[in-house]
Amino acid sequence: MKQVVFNALQTSLSGGIGRYSYELAKNIYELNKIDLKIVIREEDKNLFNFARREDLIIAKEIKNSKNRNYYEQFKLPEIINELYPKAVIHYPDSMAPLFAKNKVVITVHDLAFKSLNHAFTLKTTLWKNVMTDLSVKKADKIIAITNFAKDEILKYYDVEPSKINVVYNGFNNFSRDSIILKNISSSIFKFSDKPYILTVSTISPRKNIDGLIRAFNLIKDKVNFNLVVAGKNGWLYDDIFKLVKNLKLENRVIFTGGVNDDELKFLYQNANIFVYPSFYEGFGLPPLEAMSYGIPCIVSNAASLLEVVGDAALKINPYEIEEICKGIVEVSSDLELKNNMVRKGFKRIKSFSWESCADRIVNLY
Repeated sequence: MKQVVFNALQTSLSGGIGRYSYELAKNIYELNKIDLKIVIREEDKNLFNFARREDLIIAKEIKNSKNRNYYEQFKLPEIINELYPKAVIHYPDSMAPLFAKNKVVITVHDLAFKSLNHAFTLKTTLWKNVMTDLSVKKADKIIAITNFAKDEILKYYDVEPSKINVVYNGFNNFSRDSIILKNISSSIFKFSDKPYILTVSTISPRKNIDGLIRAFNLIKDKVNFNLVVAGKNGWLYDDIFKLVKNLKLENRVIFTGGVNDDELKFLYQNANIFVYPSFYEGFGLPPLEAMSYGIPCIVSNAASLLEVVGDAALKINPYEIEEICKGIVEVSSDLELKNNMVRKGFKRIKSFSWESCADRIVNLY
């Protein structure tokens, strides 16, 4: 049976790559088609209780990304080569184990640090450029999560196209799950009495939260909604808070901070419109999650999002504030349009599942 070691050290269910790592590891393991070993942090043992203890490689003292990067590059390749010399190693991010002696598969989610480098710190841009360049050369196979992501790799790197395989992400249909109400903070309960527009993302420049807030400010008297921004604070988040204060929108724009799974389900369940105005995405899971709850979605016309949502969402130019305004007003006032979008959304989500994603990747191994 083929043996694979999957690096799930980056697991964090509130982040895109972390969610990808967890769901892929879990679904590949449960397919039971290969001998899978999963590398996890000691703190994440309960999350991986679906796996037998002997199939877990548990890393201790991984407290931050610096610890993790060091372990992934220098310690883990040695451990894997000693215990499983014939195994394939899968690092589900664009950073490969550069000194590994085993065959290596990586997943490239996006190359935003090249196409949208002003949205990152200089340190992050330099680090990602160096490591991704080396990783693309090191990898024996590269998984791109969309055709757009594959095109980006070919645009920036001298790679044989046959080395890259496109495998779409799955998505989490939270709408099927029950919600544990005791896990929801009182602040989220409190504001959910009023209709709201929802966006879910880390607060950082490439997510275009400021554009959404500026658009909301222009239509705040035309729509009976608040705006809820669910996600952790990222780079330059202070500028977003200052913008809300300067526009005197403190009572209309609500920041939840990071949320747990039950809070996220609750937010989706009670939202009226979902808006995702990101400048750049490798895939974009939140619109699919919103569609599963029957929420009409407005997304930017970024290439990957067009590929993922198909005709099930209203598209806007994220650089045009007036387009964002027009989209929100149109969806909020046109019941026929809204119902049509909801119907198409339910159909669209059937195209994506973690089980299918896992099966295709097992075949790639």
